[in-house]
Amino acid sequence: MIAPMKQAYHEVRSSRPERRGVSRRSSIDEAKAAVPVIDLADLLCGPGQMRRMGERWVARCPLPDHEDRSPSFTVYVENDSWFCFGCLRGGDVIELARYAWGYEKAEVAMAAANLLHEFGYDPPPRPPSWYTKQDRQGPVRDGIKAAKVHAARRRLYRRFFEPLVLATADQDDREHDARIFWDATGELAEHLVECMMERA
Repeated sequence: MIAPMKQAYHEVRSSRPERRGVSRRSSIDEAKAAVPVIDLADLLCGPGQMRRMGERWVARCPLPDHEDRSPSFTVYVENDSWFCFGCLRGGDVIELARYAWGYEKAEVAMAAANLLHEFGYDPPPRPPSWYTKQDRQGPVRDGIKAAKVHAARRRLYRRFFEPLVLATADQDDREHDARIFWDATGELAEHLVECMMERA
């Protein structure tokens, strides 16, 4: 028998959808349906490089980090997959694109979109939920950016301008100079934060 707390937890878990947010599966599924492995393999190996051996096609491995001396790259047309007996990698068309074009495991959706683009297909449009999420999260992102700008502004002021203000003898001049220097740090801090966010 499930304890009341666990039962309530399972009821809440079962009442909400399995995945929340934007799914990347649509571009991956569309790329798998649109581009056969043999077409990508032929593109990567070069025209006329693949040979038919029964129901499979073989060639030298086209992956950039594997120098293949004998044909060990095999494409299985019947189940739309590939395997290289030299580097011991294989999978579907997305995995071949990912290995060939240097995408990380987390960048599978980007590899799928690039694959569709390479073969002249349009990537699937973003679902309406993506735009709703962007609108919903906009104020939070703006608030985070404003906090980062304020923190960078304070650091700039304390590091470079506060010593100049403290060197001023008159108290009224200090307040006036502090206001001028504080205003001067605004655009610079915003520019620094934008550069850091672009690099991240």
